[in-house]
Amino acid sequence: MPQTETGEPTPQTCLQVARQAAELAVAAADEATNAVCRSRSGNTAHLEEVMYAADREAAEAERHAARAEDYAADPEMPDRAVIYCAREAVDRAVRAQEAAGVEATATALRAALERKLTPQEHAERETARRREEAQQEAEERAATGMDSDNRHQTFMNRFYAEEYVPELGWTAGHVRVLEAAETGRLYWRDGQARQAARRGVWDGGRKVHRERTQALHAAGFLVAVQDAEARMLTLTPMGQVALALARLHPAALYESDQAAYEARYARVAKRHDRSDDKKEAARRLPPLDPSALRLYQRPVTLVEQEARAAREAIEQWEDEGGYCPGVPTPAPATEEVTARCPCCGLRKVTVSGVLVPHKPTRTAADDCPGSGLRPGVETPCPAVEPRVEDAPAAAAEAAPAPGADELPWPPGVRPVSLMSTHYRDWWGLECTRCVPGVSAPLPGKWDSTGDARLAAYAHYDDAHRPADDVLTEQEIAEVERWPLSAAQRTVLSWARHAELREYDDGFWALDCVPDRWDVNKKVARARVTGLWAAGLLDVRLDSSGRYLVPSQEGRRVARLLRRAKRQGVAEPAAKDARLAPLPKRSSGYPLQSEGRYFKGEERPEGDPAPAEPVPAPVAAEPPVATARADQPLLRRLFAPRAAHEQRPEHGVPAVIRRPQRTLTPEEYGVVQGTPLLNLQAALIMGIVDPVPNASPMPEEAGEWVRRHVWPEHFQAIERKYPWGFNRWATCERGTCWNCLSRRCDLCVHRQSGGPTVDGNWVHGLDGRTVAPLILRPGDEPCVWWCRCSCPKDGPVPARPAKKQKAAPPAASAPAATATPARAPEPEVLQAALW
Repeated sequence: MPQTETGEPTPQTCLQVARQAAELAVAAADEATNAVCRSRSGNTAHLEEVMYAADREAAEAERHAARAEDYAADPEMPDRAVIYCAREAVDRAVRAQEAAGVEATATALRAALERKLTPQEHAERETARRREEAQQEAEERAATGMDSDNRHQTFMNRFYAEEYVPELGWTAGHVRVLEAAETGRLYWRDGQARQAARRGVWDGGRKVHRERTQALHAAGFLVAVQDAEARMLTLTPMGQVALALARLHPAALYESDQAAYEARYARVAKRHDRSDDKKEAARRLPPLDPSALRLYQRPVTLVEQEARAAREAIEQWEDEGGYCPGVPTPAPATEEVTARCPCCGLRKVTVSGVLVPHKPTRTAADDCPGSGLRPGVETPCPAVEPRVEDAPAAAAEAAPAPGADELPWPPGVRPVSLMSTHYRDWWGLECTRCVPGVSAPLPGKWDSTGDARLAAYAHYDDAHRPADDVLTEQEIAEVERWPLSAAQRTVLSWARHAELREYDDGFWALDCVPDRWDVNKKVARARVTGLWAAGLLDVRLDSSGRYLVPSQEGRRVARLLRRAKRQGVAEPAAKDARLAPLPKRSSGYPLQSEGRYFKGEERPEGDPAPAEPVPAPVAAEPPVATARADQPLLRRLFAPRAAHEQRPEHGVPAVIRRPQRTLTPEEYGVVQGTPLLNLQAALIMGIVDPVPNASPMPEEAGEWVRRHVWPEHFQAIERKYPWGFNRWATCERGTCWNCLSRRCDLCVHRQSGGPTVDGNWVHGLDGRTVAPLILRPGDEPCVWWCRCSCPKDGPVPARPAKKQKAAPPAASAPAATATPARAPEPEVLQAALW
C-alpha cells in the first residue's frame, strides 16, 4: 500500500477510529430500541421513527468500518480510500447519536483524522510539490520545445482546428496548393498555376491544380501580385491561419473533391433557393470564420524566445549608446553597410544593398529577407564609428534617419492592443482591406510598436501596394485609350462576378444585385457585342448555353480603370465608347437569336435547319390574349430540355389517350391574370387546363367543402392558381408546357425522367401493399399523361420553323397590297418561350 502523505493519519489509526465510530453508532441504536420498549402506547409511533433512523445510520457506520478493513487488507488500494471510509463512519455515528437523542461523543473522533500539519511539514510538502512540478515542466519542455503558455496555445489551436476546419470544405489538394504558395514559388501564367523550381525564376516548374487555385484565390486565401513576368500567388493572413489549422487537424479534410462538394452543398443549400444557385454556392469555397482569425495565435518555441531575448539585449545596448566603461567597443569595418532585417530585427551586413544570408529567428525561412530579398522598410545606414565620451563633434553630425516608431501606419493596417504582462505590452495588427467589410487580424504579436510598424509595412508591400501605386504616364495614356462609360464598366463587373448569359431574347445578367435576391437585368445588345468585338469579353459554352466572361485583357483594363477612379485620374464617360474591333472579330457577333453559331460550335440536335420545316396541324382555337411583357423570363427559367436527353424509343410505355380540354376566352383571361411565378408553377405541373373526372358531388357542394372544411393553409395555396391546386388528382392534369408552346418534339413524356406508369397500389406505413387503387372508368393508371394529340413514341416530330419577319413593302406599292397583320395563333399560352 502506498505511504500516506505528511500530516495524514496512518491506516491503523483510521481502522481504530472507524471501529470505535461503528460501536458508538450501534450503542445509540440500541438505546433508541430500549426507549421504544420502555415507552407507553401513546409515544410508540414517534419513538419507532427515531429507532428506525438510528438503525439506518448504525448500519451505514458498520458498513463503512467493514469497507475500511477490506481496503486496508488490499495492497492495491490507496490510503486515501481507508481515510475516506473512516470519515464516513464517524459522520454516520454522529448522525445516529443525534437521531437517538444521546450525547454526540463521536465528534471527538474527528480530531484523530484531521491532525494539523506543523510549519516544517508544510514546508516539506510545498518543496516536494514544487520539485515535482519543475520536473514535469522540464520533461514537457524537452518533449515540445515550448513553455506552458505556448503549450496551452497549441492545445487551443487544435481545438479551434477541430471546430473550423470542417467548415472549409477542403481536401488534401487544397492544402498542397497553399503549401506551394507558402514557399513563395507559386505563380500564374497562361491560364495555369505552377510552382517554380527556384524563387524568382518564373518559368516552368510543376503544375498545380488550376481549379483549386482559382477557388482559393476567389475565397480570399490567396492574393495575386503582378510581376513583370508573371502573377505571383502568395498567402493572405486568412490563408496562413487556415493552412496552420488544416495542418493541425488533417482528419477534417475530405477524401475527394466530390465529397467536399457534397458537404458544401448540404451546408449551403436552402429549400427556397434555385438549383443553379445551390450548385454555384457549393462550388465556391467559404471564407474562414472571423473568430478563427481572432483566436488563433502561432505558438513560440523556446529557441525563438531565446533569440528574441538576445535581440532585445543587443537593441537595448545599442539604444543606450553601446558604451560600457572599461570595456572596449568592437568597431566594424568602415566600408561595410548594415541594414535592419524586417523579419528578425537584427542589423546585418549588406552587399550592394542586399542582406547577406543569415539564420532567421522570427518567422519561417521563406519569409526572411536574409535569403536574398531587398529590405523595403528601412534605409540602410553606414556602420557607426566607436563612440568616445569626450568627442565634442558628435553633436554636429547629420541627423539620423527616422526610426520605425516615427513612420506613419500604412493605409488599411492599424495596431491593436493585446493582453499585456507585468513587464511589457504586446501589440497586434488588423487589416481592413484583406477581407472586404471585416477587420481581419494578422498573425503574430509584437512587444513594441516599431516592430509592429515594420510588420505592417511588410504586409502592405506584399498585399496592397500594387493596387495603390500611383499610375505612371504610360498607364494614364492607356486609361485614355479606354473611355468606357459607367454602364460598360458595370457589364464588365457583371461578367466577372455574376452570370452574363445569352438567350434567344437577348443578353441577361442573372442575380446581379448583391443586396436583393434573384434580381435579373437585361443588358443592351450593342453594349455587350461592342465589348466582345474589342476583345474585353470572351464567350464560353456549358450545358445551359453561352455565357460571357472577361478576357485577360478585360480583367487588366478593369483593374486599371478601378485604380484610375480611386486616384481621381479618370472618371467614367458620359456615353458608351465606340471601341475599335479586333481584326478577328470585325465580322460581328453571331447572335443566338438569329440562329448563328461560332466557328466550331455545333448546332443542337433539337434545332434543325429552318429549310426543313414540318408544320404540325393546329385545330381552330379561340384567340389567346397577348403575352405580357414580363413573360420572356419563362424562356430562361423553364426552357425545354435538349433533344439528346429524350427517352429512348424502347423505354416509352404504351401511350394512354385522354380527352383534351379547350379553354374558353373567359378562362384564358383567368389564366392570364395569374401572377407570373404561380403561372410558371401551374405550367410545370400541368394544371393550367385540367380535365376533371366525373364526380357525384356537385360543384356547389365542393365549393362549400373547400370554403368551410379545408384548413387555411389549403385555401391559401388554392387561391394562387387559376383552377386551384389541391383539388386535382394526378390523372386530371392537362397539357404539358412544351406542347402548349407547340414544341411537341420535346413533350415531357418523350424526355428522360418524365412521368411513367405505376401499378396504382396503395401502401401502408410499413411499405406493404394494402389494396389496388382504380380511379378511372377504363382502369387507366393514375399518372399524368400529356393530353396533347401528338405522338409520345416513335420518331421525334420535327421542330416548327421559326417565324420570319415580313419584308417592308416597296414605297411605290399601293397600301392595299401590303400583307395584313396575322392574327394571334391559338394555343400559345407561352408565346414568349419560342
